[in-house]
Amino acid sequence: HDAAVPGTIVGALVEEGRDSDPYTGMNLRALPGTTYPIGAQFALLPMPRDSPYKVSWWYRKAFDLPPSTSGRSVWLHFNGINYRANIWVNGSRIASRDAVAGAFRRYEFDVTPLVRPGAHNAVAVEVFAPEPRDLAITWVDWNPTPPDKNMGLWGDAYVSDSGPVAIRHAHVVTDLDLPSLDVAHLTVTAEAWNATGAAQNAIVRGAIGGITFSQPVALGPREHKVVRFSPADTPQLNVEHPRIWWPYRMGEQHQYTLSIAAETNGAESDRQDVRFGINEFTSELTSEGHRLFRVNG
Repeated sequence: HDAAVPGTIVGALVEEGRDSDPYTGMNLRALPGTTYPIGAQFALLPMPRDSPYKVSWWYRKAFDLPPSTSGRSVWLHFNGINYRANIWVNGSRIASRDAVAGAFRRYEFDVTPLVRPGAHNAVAVEVFAPEPRDLAITWVDWNPTPPDKNMGLWGDAYVSDSGPVAIRHAHVVTDLDLPSLDVAHLTVTAEAWNATGAAQNAIVRGAIGGITFSQPVALGPREHKVVRFSPADTPQLNVEHPRIWWPYRMGEQHQYTLSIAAETNGAESDRQDVRFGINEFTSELTSEGHRLFRVNG
């Protein structure tokens, strides 16, 4: 069966035309495996014995890696697998269902030793539906559970490459001197990952518009390290007269771009670009015991 990713097993079968549109009439109740009582919370019930989703299903994708990935680190990403999975790359299992478990987790695997740049490659994922006691995706009575319990690759799946040091999880935290909005204090963090078995010396460089900053980082073999730039040690991250992000109808949704990169041996190894808004959310309890939320004061 052809399947789009992100997508689920039932979603693929509906798109293919094998199963009827579950949003029309009572069609959902006609799908194989939909035998749970109407109004019951199927997420808390076991799969019926005759359900086609009681067993695992497989996704398989063949793809070509460009020759330019030769000599670089290659990473395989999954942004959402429901619920458990065994994963293979070119016939070698890289992860088991014991480690790949959870509806809302993201996974990243270094597959450099297994892939073939400039040639055909294949990834195979065997997925298993959640069990009744798993912390998985659930539904309510007016949006009933599909018979596969949302089983599949419901988040993006993709391949990326980097040099010896990869940049991950770039993030900006903004702080305002409320009630004043005249100055924003930015804290920038990112993770530097050494993808090699040898020690690496890198320089992490960041830019937000015309603001630039950098610091060296030493990484042991396969080491991951958080790199932090704070307003105290990086004064240029104290931004005067910032463009503030406001919720819809309260003001403009101004955004900035953080570009952060790792350099090794004078060459860019990896880069991430992240959009963010300068704002500050707070909450407090009122005298009546209600929760009051504030944005930008």
